[in-house]
Amino acid sequence: MPTIEILESGHVDRRDSAFPTLVRMDDGALICGYSVGGGAHVSGGTHCSRSTDGGRTWTDPTLILDRGVDPVTFNSLRLSRTADGSVLAYGQRDQKEKTADGSVRRLACEPTLCRSTDGGRTWSDPQVIPFQIPGPYEISNPIVVTEDGRWLAPAATFHDGRYGERVVLHESSDQGASWPHMHTVFEDDGTGLGYLEQKLIETEPGHMLALAWVQDYPNDTDLKNAYCLSTDGGRTWDGPHPTGIQGQTMTPIWLGDDRFLVLYNKRFGDQAVRMCLVRIAGAQWSTEFEGTLYDGRARLELTADVSSQAQISLIEFGLPMGVRLDGDTVLTAHWCAENGVCGIRWTRLRVA
Repeated sequence: MPTIEILESGHVDRRDSAFPTLVRMDDGALICGYSVGGGAHVSGGTHCSRSTDGGRTWTDPTLILDRGVDPVTFNSLRLSRTADGSVLAYGQRDQKEKTADGSVRRLACEPTLCRSTDGGRTWSDPQVIPFQIPGPYEISNPIVVTEDGRWLAPAATFHDGRYGERVVLHESSDQGASWPHMHTVFEDDGTGLGYLEQKLIETEPGHMLALAWVQDYPNDTDLKNAYCLSTDGGRTWDGPHPTGIQGQTMTPIWLGDDRFLVLYNKRFGDQAVRMCLVRIAGAQWSTEFEGTLYDGRARLELTADVSSQAQISLIEFGLPMGVRLDGDTVLTAHWCAENGVCGIRWTRLRVA
């Protein structure tokens, strides 16, 4: 019987930090990137820490991209790496202001990329990627570096208060010097669906999996998560197909063949970060094991009495990510608020 065992857990950072991503270097060192300031309501810049003992201890943070002063900007960048060991930090840099009624209005949103060639110790100045869709954007996944050397930068649309009417990949074949091509992954079919917090990975060369949290905007409610598959390197996609899981942010970690470790946020009922062992074959999704990675210690009912935006404001954990350490060990990271402090928690898992 497939199972997942929790081995140990601890913290990377606890300075009002959120939205972690992990990369593993060739020498086994780990780098965790995360935003600092504002917790889940980002109000600062992006930092990273290193671990050389499999994630048990972490260095003091290194700044990737600071909060802007004039104009005031915030950023939240996600990490991935290239075949030569360079580390990419990709995400969005936002300029916002408070309105007279106390709400926050976004003035500008830039798809931003920083690079490190020394294992995350120093970082380049930011590069703004010229997207082919108008902003602002939702960027929740790192750049995917494919086996054939292309860079795919995922993003979703955001307008009229709605995320993810279209989820796209911008493609570069020259290591980010130009981004001439764009491919659509998820798109609203006209019924008012939004595909949120996109997550994409390449498994075998040319084969890709994309997951999304789905919202029904006219009825202001969550639907079950969906996935799409590509066999031509992200140029065309088959789907969306149902996962059968009522979750939100959902992250896949490939285990080989058709097997995946899937982490997702369960935000209704007993709140938790959940972990699943899944087999995916075309339109067939089979969950073989499911357990709790992190107990949110709260309960929230899926009801029409509370709007989706109000539900989001109650969230105190999220963005579970992970990286394989060896054949059966995975290190995960997510943000969570514990004892009034928002930070990054790591958890080591054994997959059997």
